[in-house]
Amino acid sequence: MISNDPNVESYRTELIQAISLLEKLGIIDFNGHFSTRLSDGNILINTGASVRCNLTDSDFVIVDKQGKISEGDPKPPAELPLHLAIYDSRPDVTSVVHCHPKWSTLLSSTGHQYQVTMPQGALLGDVPIFDSPMSVNNTNIAAAVAKKLGHGKAALLKAHGSVVTGNDILEATVLAIYLELNAERQTQGQLLGAPYIFNHEEAEYLRKGLYKRGLFEKCWNFYIAKFNL
Repeated sequence: MISNDPNVESYRTELIQAISLLEKLGIIDFNGHFSTRLSDGNILINTGASVRCNLTDSDFVIVDKQGKISEGDPKPPAELPLHLAIYDSRPDVTSVVHCHPKWSTLLSSTGHQYQVTMPQGALLGDVPIFDSPMSVNNTNIAAAVAKKLGHGKAALLKAHGSVVTGNDILEATVLAIYLELNAERQTQGQLLGAPYIFNHEEAEYLRKGLYKRGLFEKCWNFYIAKFNL
């Protein structure tokens, strides 16, 4: 499918960087997927068959709002309904990433709610848990996940993974990193005893101070340089 968005090529390049970065951090695995909404309403997403650690321009497909693709185009991932449902219910969201990260998934599978244990972890706000590990591969479960996410930045899928939203690819990537870093500290801290949990006032203060474009870019640029992407 051809898009009228003049930035589609740059978005494709940025998605390659984002997915590669998250794969190297162990946040995206062989089944993760990342999409961004184009100016014409279509969605650019990595294909279901794409090798997440070795992406090329041909590993992406443009999908319309109903999930349709042009004849002959590669198939999107089976959990495309997750992306479609979130975009449909959240006009403010421009990018969606679904990951299978180790620490966040351990939290949800053991019944622990996400709690803020590091300053950047506060930027996710409330992170609800969708109480099912099932694949989000149909409209019913996708709508339920989108409802659970609500107006939030992220949600955990019980014993399955995470879904993170953002105003663009870079923001969604960095928030996915912060989610996992915080979950790791929370999980490791619980092994030692009771980790310090930032209270509501502290979390609000941190959100106001740290939710800045320049700080998102600082994190992005660090990992892009670290992995030579």
